[in-house]
Amino acid sequence: MAHAGHTTTATSLTSNSSMAMEMQMNFYFSTSMTLLFQSWDISTVQGLIGSIFAMLFLSIFYEGLKSFREYLMHVAVKSLGAPSNSCSDVKPTAGKLTWRAIFLGKSKLSLLIHVIQSILQVIQVGVAYLLMLAVMTFNGWIFLAIVFGSGIGYLIFGWTKFLYRVGLTQDSNDCCN
Repeated sequence: MAHAGHTTTATSLTSNSSMAMEMQMNFYFSTSMTLLFQSWDISTVQGLIGSIFAMLFLSIFYEGLKSFREYLMHVAVKSLGAPSNSCSDVKPTAGKLTWRAIFLGKSKLSLLIHVIQSILQVIQVGVAYLLMLAVMTFNGWIFLAIVFGSGIGYLIFGWTKFLYRVGLTQDSNDCCN
């Protein structure tokens, strides 16, 4: 390990051969890199631009996925008859919320939404780790694409979280008209 240049050399033995690879430990701006997979080898400006857009859209997708999960939670709470906003003086119309009411209630909608939420959680964690690993390449262009993609995604989808949290998406028969 060479600390002065902030690069790390790793040696991997694979069936009678050794392969050395260098890992960049500081930000650099280059058109030559490997991104996430060995087959995603970038060596041209066009390849870098395509990869930048891929990371930008993956970041936007990540923000959209988070927002969609918030929406599903809002739908699940409404399907149980519970207030989904800050109106604390309203009692749930479906009775007391218990684990039994949530999973074995009148409607299987809440169970279906929970299964969908679980699948989406796995996808969200996978995408988050891919984005983290892409940032860990220390390529400045990829880093900027992910940061700006996250900002654009929040600009597009982030307002819905606010609306669901403060209860501005209520139906006309909800409590705080």
